[in-house]
Amino acid sequence: MRDAARTERGAFEEAAVSAAMVALSLAAGFVVGFSVWAVLSLSNWLVSLLWGTFGAKGVEGFAAPWFPLVACTLGGLVIGVWTHFFRGAPASLEAVMASFKKTGTYRVDGTGRSVVGFLLPIVFGGSVGPEAGLTGLIVSACCQIRDLLKRAGLRAGAIGDATLAASIAALFGTPLAGIVAGVESMPDEEPDPDKYELRRSAKAVLYLGAAFGALGGVLAFSALFGGSSGLPRLAEPAMGALDPVWFVPCIALGYALALVFEGSGALFSRLSQRAGNAPFAVIAKPVVAGLVMGGIAVVFPNVLFSGEAQTHELVSNWAGLGAFALLATGVLKSAITPMCLSMGWNGGHFFPCIYSGVSCGFGIALLAGIDPTFAAGVVTTSYIACTTCKPLLSAGILLLCFPLHGMLWCGLAAIVGALLPLPRTWRSRSNADEELREL
Repeated sequence: MRDAARTERGAFEEAAVSAAMVALSLAAGFVVGFSVWAVLSLSNWLVSLLWGTFGAKGVEGFAAPWFPLVACTLGGLVIGVWTHFFRGAPASLEAVMASFKKTGTYRVDGTGRSVVGFLLPIVFGGSVGPEAGLTGLIVSACCQIRDLLKRAGLRAGAIGDATLAASIAALFGTPLAGIVAGVESMPDEEPDPDKYELRRSAKAVLYLGAAFGALGGVLAFSALFGGSSGLPRLAEPAMGALDPVWFVPCIALGYALALVFEGSGALFSRLSQRAGNAPFAVIAKPVVAGLVMGGIAVVFPNVLFSGEAQTHELVSNWAGLGAFALLATGVLKSAITPMCLSMGWNGGHFFPCIYSGVSCGFGIALLAGIDPTFAAGVVTTSYIACTTCKPLLSAGILLLCFPLHGMLWCGLAAIVGALLPLPRTWRSRSNADEELREL
């Protein structure tokens, strides 16, 4: 598998992708996976310290029902003050990938500030995922290392590219998601021989090594320290003869969640833009979001947090929660997540959307008496695919949660969901180019 160049000056001087480069990709991926899992475990420990100690959160809710209102409002104030004085908010995963695809590199100014800015929304219960902050920090660090190696005369440019795949593979615990995300982030134009860039097929080999190296880092950290357990794996489907009849209604529910997500994002994005970026507005916006989110969490506590650990609880206890609570929680969380992202609680949306889809899938399973794994898989996959328009990435991520036996229905749902239209005026609120202009 040869490098990109069609001239004699090409990367690796028209040599095959060497075993040393693949080994370096594996090593870089291992370090990324280990680091990601360490930071996730730290964030989980801080969440347990705040919410477990003071809020006493358990499967039945909070010991003090008003605690989410106080904690989220206080969290909004802390986030607003930190953002105003230190400007440490992380960029979204889409913005990181778009910047990397457009420029071939990514930088984070002030690593310490960015780490705190990444942790604050998660610790205070924000309905945001960790993928945004962690991916940006790791890709930025690896791009700096890559540039140092290149200045030292080592042609390791593609290793920086492979860390994007490693980051996503480690975050979601599945190599396939990292490989697909890496391939989708490749530049569309022909590679530049002078920059030692590789063709897509050669880069895919390095992405493969980095993704599996990241998984090795995750497993190594878990074996040594325990910690974050990732998303749960649902039981094997036991579908009845009439369950496929509910395929279209489940797709419709996933599409409805996507409409709620995009509509809420468009609404709160406009409100945020009208409020402006004056010091008072920068502080007030996350406070208002925390107040709204905390008030809703008093009645529906599972709208809080990224949804990773909460999905474990949901899988164990969903049958006793009731169809209304499951559906309401999924819909409300789909509205709250873009509100958080638009109003200063920066983070990602994949994990909260997965929780919302699974919750609503279990709700429709209770109402219709169908297999819960089938319903949750179809709703969640169509929802994620509709909001991302990336069916392969959606299926790659959800392969971690849903059994391979049920992935046929999930695959069909991903294709249909990616084809379903959403209003362009709504989609403009999540346009990565807008975030790129602010980076």
